[in-house]
Amino acid sequence: MLLRLITVISLIKFLILMISGMNIDVALYRSLIVFMILFTVAYFTIFFLNVVRENPSGGSKTVPDLNNPTNSKEES
Repeated sequence: MLLRLITVISLIKFLILMISGMNIDVALYRSLIVFMILFTVAYFTIFFLNVVRENPSGGSKTVPDLNNPTNSKEES
């Protein structure tokens, strides 16, 4: 479904470029770039959502607590 949506957006971009009088080579090149960018963004979004979902320590702190004096190392 997502791939179809990306393909339709790219084809609409190609048609708009062709209607505006752009050369067919440039219009094809630009529509392929739009397809690759949209596909890459969708792929990385799905990948990172899966990484976040599988992270077992999602609720734990990754930054040490600055209010707790036992975590800080001060030299006198």
